[in-house]
Amino acid sequence: MRRLLTAAVTVFALTAAMVVATSAAPRPVHAAGTGDTSGCTAIVSTRDGQTICEIDGSKGGGGGGGNGNGVNIDCNSAGTIVWNGKTYQCDIGIWSFSGGCYITPVDPQPATNDPIWGSSDPSTNRMQWADCDHIPPTLVGAAEIVGPCVGYCAGPNPVERITNELQINKPDLGMAPPGGAGKDGFVNQNIWFWSKALDTSTQTRSAGNVVGTRTFVSADWQIKLGDQAAPGTPVHCTSDNEYTPDKGAAASPDPKCGFQFTAPGTYTISVSTTWTLVISQNGAPAPPQTITSQPNTTTILITEGQSTNG
Repeated sequence: MRRLLTAAVTVFALTAAMVVATSAAPRPVHAAGTGDTSGCTAIVSTRDGQTICEIDGSKGGGGGGGNGNGVNIDCNSAGTIVWNGKTYQCDIGIWSFSGGCYITPVDPQPATNDPIWGSSDPSTNRMQWADCDHIPPTLVGAAEIVGPCVGYCAGPNPVERITNELQINKPDLGMAPPGGAGKDGFVNQNIWFWSKALDTSTQTRSAGNVVGTRTFVSADWQIKLGDQAAPGTPVHCTSDNEYTPDKGAAASPDPKCGFQFTAPGTYTISVSTTWTLVISQNGAPAPPQTITSQPNTTTILITEGQSTNG
C-alpha cells in the first residue's frame, strides 16, 4: 500500500495513477495526502517531484485489482501496468516503481560532505538512481536524486556513519633506500623518510544533529632491530621531502625525517598516523577519541659500507 505525502490534504487525480509491485505480491496505491510518515517502510520520489510512502502488508480497502481507478491499482496478470499511456513492467525484487520511474538506492551512498546532497540531510535521506525507461535502471542516463527515508536510512546510524567516514587509511611509506627484498642500506648512511601526499587537514562530516571532526596529531615511525617486541626508535616525520637520485648521499632537509643506522642488522620500519576524533550530538561534544591508522611496514638490511641512497 502507498499513500501520497503532501503538506496538506489533496485530491489525487485519476489520470495520474501510480503503481508499485514486488515479485511476490503487488502493493496498491493509496492516495491519502495526510503527510504522516508513520508506518512507512520505504519512501521514494516520483518523476514529478512528489513523495510516495510504501507500506508493506495486505491490500487496503477500495476498488479491487486490475488496472483500477487510480486509488487502488495492482499490476495486471501479465505483470505490467499502463501509466500515462505507456506500458511498464511491474517492480521486480528490490526495484521500486512509482510515478513512471524505476528507483533503486545508490550503493554505496555518497559521503555526508558530498555536494550532491545540497540542503538534504544524509541522516534522513538516501541518494537514489531513477530511470523512467529501463528496469533495472541503467545507470548510464539515470538521474541521481535524493529521496527521503523514515527516521534513519538503512545502514549505520549517523554517529556510526560519520565515525566510519572519518577513519583513516594507512599512510604511504616513502623511504630511501626503499627497503624490501634486495634493497640494502649501510651503516651511517643518510636514510630519508617521507609520506607522499600526507593530508594533515582537519576533516568534518555532518548528518542531522551529529557532527564529527577529525584533527591530525602526528605521523609516527618506529624503527626496530628485527621483529623485537621492545619499543623501537621513534621518528615523528610529517614532511613530504621525497628523495630523488640527484640528492646523492645528502641528508633529508627535515632532520625529523632523516635517520642513520649505527649497527648492521635487519630492521623493521613502520609508519602510522594518529588523529583526534570528536563526535557532537545536538551541540554537545563527546570525549575526544584517539584514532590511529593501520601501520605501513617494510624491512631493510643494513650492512657495513657506504653508498648513495639510490
